[in-house]
Amino acid sequence: MLSCRRCGAVLLQNRPDSIPRTAALTLGAFILFAVVNGFPLLILKIGGRETSLTLIEGALELGNHGMWEVVIVVLLTSLVFPALHFLVLLYVLLPLTLGRVLPGAIMGFKMADMVAPWGMIGVYLLGVLVAVVKLADLATVVPGVAAYALGGVLVLGTAAGRALNHEMVWNRIGKSVSCHLLT
Repeated sequence: MLSCRRCGAVLLQNRPDSIPRTAALTLGAFILFAVVNGFPLLILKIGGRETSLTLIEGALELGNHGMWEVVIVVLLTSLVFPALHFLVLLYVLLPLTLGRVLPGAIMGFKMADMVAPWGMIGVYLLGVLVAVVKLADLATVVPGVAAYALGGVLVLGTAAGRALNHEMVWNRIGKSVSCHLLT
């Protein structure tokens, strides 16, 4: 633990279970992310008709109205970048929990840091909530399974980000690579 000499505040704390905890939280977030993409976000009931859309169907529906630039941004920020972030973190962290380092771990961990800010699932959830509020007067809006899963992705993803000790990961990856270079 590293603390401030002046006030005693904790500046850096070594969490020895950081890697397995982060791997477990990331795996949970990825599983919920799969649920988000496989089930309806919202179910609209208007005049006896019921309509539901998944995240991908909602984005493609924007394309039907000629907004292809928006479709690309929505798919990248709510599907591609978050999936890439989760998958790359799992590629690096799961083997580390077993004391192994897979080829490309350094590049993968750099990529995870690079794409993390571009995954905007929280913004997408905010958009869903705004849509629910705006449509509440026009139709009956029922949150789908994916809406709840999206909230879970945010919670688990945030917890994983807080649990991750970047320095520990870099130390383990770097030692493995330097050991392989020496032999």
